[in-house]
Amino acid sequence: MDRRLSPPSRLDYLLAGLLSLIAFLVYRATLTPSLSYLSPDGNELATVPYVLGLAHSPGYPLYTWLGKLFTLLPFGDVAHRVNLMSAVLGALAVGGLYLLLVQLLHPRAAAPALRRAAATAAALAFAFTPTYWSQAVIAEVYAPNMAMIALTLLALLRWERTRRDRDFFLFALLFGLSLGTHLSDLGFAPAFALFVLLTAPRALKRPTWWLAGLAGFGLGAAQFLWLPLKAGTLVDRMMLARAPSTLVGIYKYTLGAFPQFKFAFPLSALPDRVVVYLDLLLHEFSLLGVLLGVIGLGALLLRRPRHYYLLVGMYLVHVWFFIQYRAFDLEVFFLPAHFLWAVFVAFGLLEALAGLEALAALALGARARRPARYTLALAACLLALLPLPLNWSQADRSQDVAVNDFYANVWALLPPQSALLTQGGVFGYDAFYWQLVYGTRSDVLLPALPISNPSPADLQRRPLFTTTALQGRGRARGPGALPQDLVPADAWQVPVLLGNPASEGFGARNRLVLFEIRQDPPQMVVDQAQPQIIIGAEYGPVTLLGADVEPLQVESGSALHMRLYWRLQSLERLQVETRLGDQTLEVHELGLGLLARYDAQVEPVRGQIVVEDYWVVVPSTVSPGNWDLTIGPPNSPIAVTLARLQVVDEEEAMQRWLRIAGK
Repeated sequence: MDRRLSPPSRLDYLLAGLLSLIAFLVYRATLTPSLSYLSPDGNELATVPYVLGLAHSPGYPLYTWLGKLFTLLPFGDVAHRVNLMSAVLGALAVGGLYLLLVQLLHPRAAAPALRRAAATAAALAFAFTPTYWSQAVIAEVYAPNMAMIALTLLALLRWERTRRDRDFFLFALLFGLSLGTHLSDLGFAPAFALFVLLTAPRALKRPTWWLAGLAGFGLGAAQFLWLPLKAGTLVDRMMLARAPSTLVGIYKYTLGAFPQFKFAFPLSALPDRVVVYLDLLLHEFSLLGVLLGVIGLGALLLRRPRHYYLLVGMYLVHVWFFIQYRAFDLEVFFLPAHFLWAVFVAFGLLEALAGLEALAALALGARARRPARYTLALAACLLALLPLPLNWSQADRSQDVAVNDFYANVWALLPPQSALLTQGGVFGYDAFYWQLVYGTRSDVLLPALPISNPSPADLQRRPLFTTTALQGRGRARGPGALPQDLVPADAWQVPVLLGNPASEGFGARNRLVLFEIRQDPPQMVVDQAQPQIIIGAEYGPVTLLGADVEPLQVESGSALHMRLYWRLQSLERLQVETRLGDQTLEVHELGLGLLARYDAQVEPVRGQIVVEDYWVVVPSTVSPGNWDLTIGPPNSPIAVTLARLQVVDEEEAMQRWLRIAGK
């Protein structure tokens, strides 16, 4: 029953283009505007292509070069353009999946309309799975990698049809290039080799076939020569420890990277890890998608046995490797497996549609077969669009402006010739981006940017600020942490600017805060309070006497200056939330986290008037209009209105960010 595949028709190419367009329009509508707060290493991957540097292990050369091309686009800022690359290539992967399916779905299984419907439905279902969608709207490697996997498989099927050496060269070249979007693609090699043996074993006797394959793959893999050329650009302490400047270093940076993550679980834990994967699969495709995929596995074996061993071989190796992988964002590593599962879903769906068409003809007569066929085709496509509204809010990153808004105000607040201490390596690119790409505030020293281990001598005679806690429970740890002796252990870290609250869940980031580092304690206690806004709200033993808020007309994306006056009858740990309308601006502990130390080392605060003086970011996503600025404990009905603010939108957020970047 298995036979050579027929190439896609002109109609199929048009449908593939339409599916790519639909996916792109959705991804574009939910695209991250610029730098991302929600992506763990996306800001590094948005910066490195522009400067043609070296990303974290395993380097991602092809991703870097493709990203550089997108940075040349004449609109948006650089990070926005790299985000757009994920949307474009992610959408192309959806069209590529359709082209794969219309070739693989066997013509004897059902009529062309049902085959195209099954391929369309499976491609749409994959396009709007929550994890893939979320990766197609940020600067990350996963959506571009899906495009490379789709192209590689399409090239392999083309070689299967033609058996020409030049087509095998193209397949091998694309396979080698795909390693530059994710090195785990190398695990597909055994399945590819088995498919070649099952398809054209005689090809192994031709020297020209071997030459084509080795030349193609070698040319694609030669991209990793980029690593030693760019090893000198690394600023990440962990990456520098295995800098790819030697052959051993290249191995450690690529195949030997992150050994602590690989095969991190004992054999006894594998059943639990399989359950973890199955839970992720259910989350992506729902129970219906999982059941259709199981049916599709049987249909694939029956109708396309050679392709069964190819696709199932790819799938099993990928799942086997990553169920033993320890990472907080494990779900993204299974995206190639989800791509392959979408193929299984298409086979299962086609069997279901063909069966329903036969039942309709049996129940209603032969004349009902054609209307039933097109009704079923339409229903399958509409059913595949259900994830679109269901997953929209989870995947939508169009409101992810926290990093840009925060740093736009950081650069505006920092005094001349100051130093800004940030995390090093991957997580420092929130700040590095602005200076590497736009040269923003070149007078401000970023000690973690030129060197991975700054010293106190680098900071002499400069006003010191930091966006990462250097002391206490919130202190950054791991390879991105700054040296503990960089500033005196008894220095005061005084919050100056507060951004959004911390994110939650795996991979959560700390809240965005700009601290001033000073040797002398801030003046937190005053004898008298004369606030502009009289309040007198009591929260147990703590009374909010009043506040000063300025300006009362504020541009979205800028900062609001606040002074809060509290009278403390006892030393209380009270959480304070500031809201603008229904949106939380910030959450902090009374006294900005300094109260206990101030009480112990400077002067008692009981019975005194304590002043909090800080700036808070007004997100650029706040709509123009009049909004109530309220304050009170989080999730508490006891909140008071401080002022009625007028928010104005003098310019688009992107233009504001670009204006700040150019300073």
